[in-house]
Amino acid sequence: MKVFSKMIDVQTFGPMELFPLRKTIEGIVAESGIRFGSMLISVEGATPAIVILEKGFEKRLIQLLETLVPFTIWRHGNAYAHLISTFISTSIALPIENGNILLDEGYEIFLLETRAVYNHKRKLAIHIHGE
Repeated sequence: MKVFSKMIDVQTFGPMELFPLRKTIEGIVAESGIRFGSMLISVEGATPAIVILEKGFEKRLIQLLETLVPFTIWRHGNAYAHLISTFISTSIALPIENGNILLDEGYEIFLLETRAVYNHKRKLAIHIHGE
């Protein structure tokens, strides 16, 4: 079994901004040379999140999250960011088949920056294993 790992940086700003990752992830899968296996995508930190969405549903997700977790009712300044990250998750796993991620073309992989930051750097770890 082959194992391939790569760390990447993603420049973000926020709050509640989505950054597409699919093309980058597909490039990393190709670079790995792994044809069949699985991958884990994980973002460092307790406030960002990784999410898969059908293309065109980005605004709906943000509206839903802002309704479920209002920004203004918490003692801690970015408690909302921690809660949103907990709801969604800081990692996802995807299968790889024939050298491609097994995800319909109508879907995008996003990094969600939940915090009110500008020009922030998020570190993502991509681990791929298989044959």
